[in-house]
Amino acid sequence: MPLVHFLYRCPRCGHDPLEGEGDQARCSACGTRFARGRGGGLLTVVEADGGSWEVPVAALGAALDALGGPIPRARGPQGRLEYASTVEVRRAFREEALRFRGELLGFAETLGRASRGVLRISGDDLSLWPEPPPGTPESRSGEGSEPLDRWPLMELGGVQTSSISLQIAPRGGGLVQFRFPGDSPRRWEDLLHRALREAYLRAGLGEIVEFQPRIRTA
Repeated sequence: MPLVHFLYRCPRCGHDPLEGEGDQARCSACGTRFARGRGGGLLTVVEADGGSWEVPVAALGAALDALGGPIPRARGPQGRLEYASTVEVRRAFREEALRFRGELLGFAETLGRASRGVLRISGDDLSLWPEPPPGTPESRSGEGSEPLDRWPLMELGGVQTSSISLQIAPRGGGLVQFRFPGDSPRRWEDLLHRALREAYLRAGLGEIVEFQPRIRTA
């Protein structure tokens, strides 16, 4: 996982997004740079003045969460969530049996071919739109067209990520996987988790305590 997938926002000053690739990330606002440290679970932080130290990965993740994670960038002036990213999407249409020495171990989804689109969260809806023409802002994608698919948040049965992708499990069955060529899967996981928690609380369904393999409340 590229470091900017984990640190999609600066945990020092809050600037969003960070820049970088591979094991390096940098903030164009405060000048802080981040790199994977030599020890497991550590990141090296280099200040703009050259000072540096190592800090646990979890500590920077907690600092990012304390700043609101992805919400400030996604929250509109009226408090409504509005955010979109270009994605590569694959769908699981069937399951295949997994066997070892003749014994059934379980089932695994078989993903179909990838296609491109724009994934958008708007209020309590998650939707997939046609990819806009080159040069068109993602935030305007879908104007004058219909969504390719739509999933009200309350109809999602589970949300999970791998190192490079986000997966949702609609309650009607199946699985949909998204990869983000220009964005962070962790950002989208955090965004969906917060949006789902808010939706469940508004509906009086309690606090979500688990998102995978299925959403479960306390």
